Amino acid sequence: MKRSKRFMLLFTAILALIALSVATIQPETVTASATTTKKVKKAKKVKKHHYLLVMGHGAGDGGARGNGTTEATVMRKKLMPHLAKYAKQIKNSNVTIYNPKHNIVRDTLVFHKGSYKIKKSTTVIMFHLDAPSGHGGHVIIHKKHPTTRDKKLAKVIKKYVGLNPAYHGYSYRANLRNCNVLRRRGIDYSLVESGFITNKSDYKHFNKNIDKIAKGYVEAIANEKIK
Repeated sequence: MKRSKRFMLLFTAILALIALSVATIQPETVTASATTTKKVKKAKKVKKHHYLLVMGHGAGDGGARGNGTTEATVMRKKLMPHLAKYAKQIKNSNVTIYNPKHNIVRDTLVFHKGSYKIKKSTTVIMFHLDAPSGHGGHVIIHKKHPTTRDKKLAKVIKKYVGLNPAYHGYSYRANLRNCNVLRRRGIDYSLVESGFITNKSDYKHFNKNIDKIAKGYVEAIANEKIK
């Protein structure tokens, strides 16, 4: 009888120890699981910066004329396909092209859309060719001093077409109506003049190096090297 009581006491003690162990382990397991869930919830997708490329003129406005063509045609038919090709290769940003069937200036000033509808977080880059006479390209900037992006864009122009000696790479303008809408809304932008459409040498170099120019522009804009 004494042995039976001792056995029952020992068995009861063992059960108590097992219950205590389970009670101690479970909260730690629950805590670890909850911590893991919190970490998963915190891992949010980083939003990419948006760059909007705009081809100058269009929608019935040919822009500058020279060498048997128009500014709007050259921007859309020649430069745009190369820009689109490299824009797709950018990984860290979102690079898109403004509807080429539209003219952003007309959309803005006539229909009160265009630059009025662009998100303030977007960076806008406009592409043009100069006229009536002269040589070389430059970047029209919205601040009195060029940004790192502006400097890189100017380097591309200098390398493949040459810089306009009147501006040495940059010109600050505050009298462009569409650009002023962007400025007033606090939208970052640059306007790229890739040389004179009326200059045979500029036009020849632009066409000869158009793929390299487009790649250089996209790399400068997105601040990312394309392999």
